[in-house]
Amino acid sequence: MRHYPIRIAGRTPVRTSAACVLALGFVLGALITTSGKTHADTQAVRLDDFDRTYGPGEEYGKWELQKIAPFFGSGEEQFFQFVHKGDDEHYIHLRSGDNNSFSLGVEQDFRLEDWPILAWEWKVTRLPDGGDVRVKARDDQAGAMCVIVDPGLVGFDSLCYIWENSGPKDEPITSTKRDDSRYLILRTAKEDGSGKWYSERRNILEDYTRVFGKAPQEKAIIGIQIDSDSTESSAEAYYRNIYRRKS
Repeated sequence: MRHYPIRIAGRTPVRTSAACVLALGFVLGALITTSGKTHADTQAVRLDDFDRTYGPGEEYGKWELQKIAPFFGSGEEQFFQFVHKGDDEHYIHLRSGDNNSFSLGVEQDFRLEDWPILAWEWKVTRLPDGGDVRVKARDDQAGAMCVIVDPGLVGFDSLCYIWENSGPKDEPITSTKRDDSRYLILRTAKEDGSGKWYSERRNILEDYTRVFGKAPQEKAIIGIQIDSDSTESSAEAYYRNIYRRKS
């Protein structure tokens, strides 16, 4: 797994009148009351808050293809889709083909000190044949939830929570391809199997500090990656209920 994130572009401030602000307040109030997608809970931000199904390969809102890493491999069957089957059932579906690797990242940057908790659910239904993050020639993973600190610079740090074929859980692993990429295995096919949803909740501030031996100095972004180019096989994973939280 390799990470070369893209610098987040800045936005030009927009001047807004008091009347517009008031009108916006009424609109947001209506959303809070009716849809449940925007709510008054300032302690959490949902990242997979799409409210319809998007076509295969169609990006949704704040999610951007190759935000945290470029595409690797032949390009065969690079599949992703945002699927909505109701408020209680929607998910992100990724599938890699033989010899490729790709990612989706959220454009919103944040400070780990302000949002130290990351929670999500994931399911893996296919793992790359013989994938093993500890072996350079077989460094492929079906599931990877990544925190990229200081995106866009040569010296950025990446911490990925991964779903592996096997390996030691929750022990820091340094990438065989890049010293500033670190991993924590949360699930393995050997112990957890596949085809079942699992819930995760991590203190990413504490994990980053433990794994890198320092406090984060810059902002971060969140992304997911699927990787099967080294093993020339394929992988498939699903994600849902992804939240950044203050506590």
